[in-house]
Amino acid sequence: MDQIELFRQIVASCDEALKDVFLRRMEASVRIAQSKFQEGVPVYSARREEQLLSSISIGLSPELQMKARMLWKSLLRMSRNRQYRVFLELDEALRLSHEKDIVSGRPEGEGCCDGTFLPAAQKALGLTLHPMENEEDALSAVEREEYPFCVVSLRGVYKTDELFDQLDKRKLYLNHTEETEDGRLAAVISPKLYHQKGQEGLISAVFYMPSQSGSLAGVLSVLADNKQNMEFIHLEKSDWADELHQFHLYVDFDGCLDSLDTRAAIYQMETELPYFRVVGSRKALKNKK
Repeated sequence: MDQIELFRQIVASCDEALKDVFLRRMEASVRIAQSKFQEGVPVYSARREEQLLSSISIGLSPELQMKARMLWKSLLRMSRNRQYRVFLELDEALRLSHEKDIVSGRPEGEGCCDGTFLPAAQKALGLTLHPMENEEDALSAVEREEYPFCVVSLRGVYKTDELFDQLDKRKLYLNHTEETEDGRLAAVISPKLYHQKGQEGLISAVFYMPSQSGSLAGVLSVLADNKQNMEFIHLEKSDWADELHQFHLYVDFDGCLDSLDTRAAIYQMETELPYFRVVGSRKALKNKK
C-alpha cells in the first residue's frame, strides 16, 4: 500500500467519525431547540457562540485556529437553522416582521403613476392609474395613503437596487411586475405585500452586514442552507453606518414566502443581522435581465 492510499484510508476513517458526531450534534440541536422554545429562550446568543468559538481555538496554531473557527461557525450556523425551523414548526402563530403586511390577491381600486409612464403601465397591468408629476410624487402619495398603490418603471428584472432604499425608508413593498411593450418593467408598489399561498418568485430584501471577515459568506450560506438561490446582490458602503453594520445590501433571491425553507432563512437573517427587512415579492420573469 502506497503512502497516498494509506493516508486516504485515515481520512476516510476520520470522515466516518465526523459524520457520526455531526448527526448526533444535529439531533442534540433539535432537542435544545425544543427546550429553548418551552423555556422562552431565544435561538441565538452571540455571547454563547463566541465562548464556543474561543474554546475550540485553545491549543491550536494560529493558522488552524482560523480554520477551526470557520468550520465551527458553519456548524453553529446550521445548528441554529435547525432550531429556527423547530420554533416555526412549534409555534404556528409566530409571525415574521413582513408577515403582518401580507394579503392575498392583487391591489384593488385605483392607483397612481408618473404621467409619462402611465399609458404603457396601464396597458401592461390592466389597472386604472392617475397621473403624477414624477415617481417620487407617486411613492409619496402611496406613503400618505392617498392611493392604495402606485406603479413605477424598472430598468430590468434585477435592476431594483435604486428602488430598494426608497421602499425601505417608506415601508412599502415591491409587488407584481409586468413587462411593457417598450421593454420596461411596470412594478406595483404598495404598503401591503401581495402573495398567493404557494407562489414562488423573487423575494427582495434590504439588510446591513457587519464589516467583519466572513460576514457576506455567512449570509449567503444561510440562503444556501435553506435551498434559496441568490439572483441579484448589490453591496455598498454606507457613509453613516458604524463599524458594527458598515455595509448596506440589496438582494433578490428565489423563494416562496410561506415555505418553511424561506421562512427559516428569513427568520435567521432577521434575528442575527443588525437590520433586515423584506421589501418585496413578485413572480420572476424568465430570461429577462
